[in-house]
Amino acid sequence: MNRKQFKEKIKGLNDKSILMRFNLFYFVFSLIPVALLVYLYYQYDPVSRIIRVSEEQFSLLILLVSFGSLISFFGVRKALKKIMTLSSRLKEYLFGEMDKETVLELARDEGEVAELARAFGDIMNRLENNLKELKAAKKTVYEMLSKMGETLTSVGSFDSLLELTLETLREALGALRGAIYLFNEDKVCIEPVVLSGIAEDKVPKKIELGEGTLGWVAKERKPISIPFLGKKEEQGDDLFSSSLICVPLVSKDKLLGVIVLSGKTTGDNFSEDDIRILSHLASQISISIRNARLNNDIEKAYFETISALALAVEAKDPYARGHSERVANIAVKIAKKMKLDKENFAILRDACKLHDIGKIGIEDSVLQKPGKLSPAELKIMHKHPYVGSNIIRPLKTFKHLVEPILQHHEKLDGSGYPKGLKGEEISIIARILCVADMFDALTTNRPYREALDYSEAVKELDRLVEAGIIDKEVVDFLKEVTE
Repeated sequence: MNRKQFKEKIKGLNDKSILMRFNLFYFVFSLIPVALLVYLYYQYDPVSRIIRVSEEQFSLLILLVSFGSLISFFGVRKALKKIMTLSSRLKEYLFGEMDKETVLELARDEGEVAELARAFGDIMNRLENNLKELKAAKKTVYEMLSKMGETLTSVGSFDSLLELTLETLREALGALRGAIYLFNEDKVCIEPVVLSGIAEDKVPKKIELGEGTLGWVAKERKPISIPFLGKKEEQGDDLFSSSLICVPLVSKDKLLGVIVLSGKTTGDNFSEDDIRILSHLASQISISIRNARLNNDIEKAYFETISALALAVEAKDPYARGHSERVANIAVKIAKKMKLDKENFAILRDACKLHDIGKIGIEDSVLQKPGKLSPAELKIMHKHPYVGSNIIRPLKTFKHLVEPILQHHEKLDGSGYPKGLKGEEISIIARILCVADMFDALTTNRPYREALDYSEAVKELDRLVEAGIIDKEVVDFLKEVTE
């Protein structure tokens, strides 16, 4: 029952039911006694001045008047009591707790009060349903925010954060599939960057502004909800063959992309609450994306700066000039032979470029000393992996480089530095970097000796393998790529 219907119901009660009951009680309570008085008047004999009414008739008249008065009294009292009861319960509902059983009891009767009670009971039921839906929505938002909070503390990269955020949204809103589309570098179209519950071949790869449903949302910057009108078993496994909600990702009036959820696990369509929740969370996700991009730009600038510093360090030492680039070339070739996965391959490549960045904190007198270093000077030199890792550590985007930079002078037998790690404690990336670093050091001139030729350098590496100092597999691959 909506507000208009409720008003019409109450108006009907005032105009009809209450008026009819009032007329009835008025007739019983007032008109019957008047009629009896008129009857007595006609029984009056003016000559004898006697009312010709027998004792039985008089008793009957008294009984009728008394009975009519009692009916009127109890009828009016009952109606007023019901109205007072409902009124008091309405006050309790407004200012305290409402006893629903009382309303239901009043609604079982007949008449205008029962009608009013039933109308109010309908309103109570709607309020209770709205409260249940509100509690459910609050619980959903709380669970999502809790999971997203846990994600923020446990995820290393922003891409992983987006993946877990989308997965959390999909589960919380009961969606089968989800995707986040962001602008590409050229800002010409939006492209999928994160998928959940759907294969890559089931989503469009590039969408221009205004193209299709997602393009319309991006262009108009308005959310959209599209219901599925077919049967549950007719739904497909792509984004557009079931119910769908899509909202824009906008931060500071700048369009970043869209987020889309498709298909309800229950087979129903998405509700208004679903799209409202997704819209609110999309604004928070947009802020996170924008901040992450700003931080990423800052970190890239920082990375480029320290890369330039690493080159400056090499430029100060004529023996080390070009060392990092040569090490990176060798290490990348070894990694390809070993079929290193894409992520570790990128880590190795970047770590090679910065593995000696810590030497920026080493005094020139030690760094450029002709001849062998003293024990005290070696102790100073052995600090450069620590210094380098601490330079990289503040960069969240590049924190995966900390471990290989810190470990690139560790040896399998524990004789390396700075921690003296052994065997499997040393990552495969650091093992490759170590061998590539050694090979370049052996084949280039140093202040304390001339460069070894290829065969001599390989013999030295084989000797270190036999001594259990460096990784045999890595050395074997190095031979393949340098022959």
